[in-house]
Amino acid sequence: MLLLSNIIGLVAFSFSGAVKGISKNLDLFGIAVLGLVTALGGGVLRDFMVVRTPIMLKDPLYIGFALLGIFLALLTRRWSTSIIEDWGFLLSDAIGLAAFTVSGALVAVEYKMGIIGIIVLGLSTAVGGGIIRDVLAGEIPLILQKEVYASCSICGGFVFWLILYLGGSNTLASTSAMGITLLLRILAIQRKWQLPRFEA
Repeated sequence: MLLLSNIIGLVAFSFSGAVKGISKNLDLFGIAVLGLVTALGGGVLRDFMVVRTPIMLKDPLYIGFALLGIFLALLTRRWSTSIIEDWGFLLSDAIGLAAFTVSGALVAVEYKMGIIGIIVLGLSTAVGGGIIRDVLAGEIPLILQKEVYASCSICGGFVFWLILYLGGSNTLASTSAMGITLLLRILAIQRKWQLPRFEA
């Protein structure tokens, strides 16, 4: 499940990062950088938190799957309209959020962490790359200003922990957490759910 969630997250997040680069009219190098940092940044943050060498430095497949997502974004660029581009970015980002929430939670289980560790590692893995992507693109990170985002990952991490606490398997916890995170994020996009804002 860890490998599967990582593959899904890598392709989805690198796709969203590349789409962001394309929408900003960056050159090929800029598009590749945004795709790679979106896909790999959260995993590097997670690995630093558990004090281990980032997996991407040991397994070239991680960079390979990230490059695949970038290639797919470039391949579909010629058919893109503004609506497809927006939804392509948002949907791929939602899939990456769900997959990397599970990836981080599974690493927390590997290190025998409890509910806090599962939620924190899941959230860090899920949003770390997106924060770097948005900063490099000159935007306020999505996690800070648009709709319900990080909360979806937190809910997914809680569901993951709850299923394990009730005696469920890693597979059941992973699929359930991925499903609830993705569902909540898609609903947040469709219905424009937002947390309270305060005027200055």
